[in-house]
Amino acid sequence: MSQSAVEQSPAAEDNKRRILLIDDDPVVRQIVVRALDGPTLQVIEAASGQEGLAKAIANPPHLILLDVMMPGMDGYEVCQHLRQNSMTVNVPIMMLTALDQIDSKVYGLRTGADDYMIKPFDLRELRMRVEAHLRRSLRDLSASPLTGLPGNPLIEQIVAERIETREPLVVLYIDLTNFKGFNDEYGWLKGDQVIKFLAHALGDSVVAIGSPTDFVGHIGGDDFVVISTPDRAAKIAQAVIDRFDAGIPEFYSAEARARGYIIARDRRGRSFRAPIASVAIAIVTNTERALEHRQQVAALAAEVKQHVKSHPGSRFAFDRRIK
Repeated sequence: MSQSAVEQSPAAEDNKRRILLIDDDPVVRQIVVRALDGPTLQVIEAASGQEGLAKAIANPPHLILLDVMMPGMDGYEVCQHLRQNSMTVNVPIMMLTALDQIDSKVYGLRTGADDYMIKPFDLRELRMRVEAHLRRSLRDLSASPLTGLPGNPLIEQIVAERIETREPLVVLYIDLTNFKGFNDEYGWLKGDQVIKFLAHALGDSVVAIGSPTDFVGHIGGDDFVVISTPDRAAKIAQAVIDRFDAGIPEFYSAEARARGYIIARDRRGRSFRAPIASVAIAIVTNTERALEHRQQVAALAAEVKQHVKSHPGSRFAFDRRIK
C-alpha cells in the first residue's frame, strides 16, 4: 500500500496499530514496510528526523522505529524531543542503527528509547519485538490505575480476537446494583475500596474455576468483564456472587448491616431505602447465536443486565434467561 493511499483512506486503517518509521534510507524503509505492513499493522514513513517528529506529534503512533544516523536532526535528538512532548512521551521507541558500540546503545536508552536493534537485523526478530512492545504498551496504557486490570482497549481487542476464532466463547459483564447510594453515604474513597474488592472477587473466582486463557478486564467504575468458555460461565458467576455477598456487608456500618439498607437519595433528591449493594452479571455466549462483533456483544449484555437489575439481590443471567 502506498503512503498516499494510507493517508487518503484513514477510516480503513482504524483498527490497525500504527508504526511510524523514521529513516533517511529509502531501501531500509522499503524493507521494513514489506516486513511489517499488513492486516494488523500500518507503517507510516518519514524520511528525516524533522519530518518524523512532526508526524509523531500531529498524530501519535502506537510505536516508533527510529534510525540513529540521519543528517540534520539525528535519532538521539528526535528521541529527546519525543520524550519531552506530552503527545509522545509514552509512545514506545525502538532505535535502529549500524552502531554496535555499547556506549551508543547506552546513550540511546538514556535519551528515552525502549529498545535497540543493530543493522542489518533479522526481520522476524524485528516483527516479534514490535509486536511485544505493542502488547506491553496496550496493557500499560489501558490498565486501570485503581485495580491494575486491563482497560477498554485490551478488552475490545481480546473480544474481537475471540469472536474471530469462532471457538466457544462467553463474555460476562459485571457491575454493581445500589452502588450510587453507597458512594453518596460513605464517600468515593470507600467506594473505591468496594470496586477493588469486586476486582479481587473476580480474579479469585477466575483463578479458582477458570483456565489460564481466561481474561479479566476493568471497563471503568464498577463495570468489569470476564472472558471465558461457556462450560465455566455459571460456576464463575456464582463464585463471584458468593465472594461478593459474603464480604460486602463489612463495608457498611453496623446499623446499616442490621437494617439491611441505607437511606439514600435518588437523582430528584427523594429519599429511599437502598439495599446492601449487590452484583449483577450479564452473560453473552456464542453457543446459542453467532457473535459477529464486539458491539453486538455489548448490546446483548446491556439488555440482559437491565433484566438482571430488575430483580433484587445478586444474580446472573444468560442472554434473556434468568438462572
